[in-house]
Amino acid sequence: MLYKKRNAPLAMLGMQSLLNRLPRNHHQYSRVEEDVRRRKAGFAGVENFDKHIREFRPSYPYGLLHDICLIQDGVYFQMDSVLITPGNILIFEIKNLGGKLTVKAKPTQFIQENNGDRKVIHSPIIELERKKLFLDRWMRERGMDVPITGMVALAFTNELYVEEETNIIIASTQEIPIILNKMAIENKKWGRREISNIANEMARLHQEYNPFPLTLTMKIPRNDILSGVICPNCKRFGMKWKRRKWVCGGCTYSAVDCHIPSINDWFYLIDKKITNRDFREFTGVENRHISKRLLQNAGLELVGTRKAAKYI
Repeated sequence: MLYKKRNAPLAMLGMQSLLNRLPRNHHQYSRVEEDVRRRKAGFAGVENFDKHIREFRPSYPYGLLHDICLIQDGVYFQMDSVLITPGNILIFEIKNLGGKLTVKAKPTQFIQENNGDRKVIHSPIIELERKKLFLDRWMRERGMDVPITGMVALAFTNELYVEEETNIIIASTQEIPIILNKMAIENKKWGRREISNIANEMARLHQEYNPFPLTLTMKIPRNDILSGVICPNCKRFGMKWKRRKWVCGGCTYSAVDCHIPSINDWFYLIDKKITNRDFREFTGVENRHISKRLLQNAGLELVGTRKAAKYI
């Protein structure tokens, strides 16, 4: 049973907002652009995994959670996917890597060769061992002792060369349902109720990674961020509020809710709260009563009154 589905990572959405609102000649534009490309590729990889794991239909009860981040001993550890069975817990580390992969065991290394470029990348095996350690401590703290294993899932088919066998299975996402269906469950410890309790506890304690506002964490001056409502049709800045809707001066596209992405951009990039004045300056709305109505209809919570009023 699926206990937590996967959503687009907030960090990816925030970096996309930053890319949209940075001038192309900004000194951090290329860095942000590469970060967005890498995050989107990674998300495409985990979505590919999610598509194939739906083929896993065991006869025993199980719990599946996607994108779980827990905290143990003051340290956050994020797991791409977690499978809870009656006898063990399996952590998946999902990688979207192109080209040929060579796995070395002593020391553990992943070497990627792609279009003539050869580089050593961060080993997902080492990362899995770290996460297994923290999850084991997390489980024991709750009075549960169960074998925890790991599997590296390659989002797309790679040429793979493993110099020495490891204790971690490395397989393509399309192979994984077959491998799982062949795995025998030994020393069954939990039934449906226990699995449900553990899965629900993980989902309840999930910590969404929140690096916002990005101007603060990335040390980007607020004045570097381009303001204005962006047209969803032609991507031009500066839509105007006219006759109860937003109108683009370029392509003439119009709609009533074009300010919503701008509000999200504000929270991603500028501040965790927004005032009526902030909204007017950021979107170009001149009338404070119209601004108040748009903020109230955006599903935000109003805190404070009069000059101290802000939306969160």
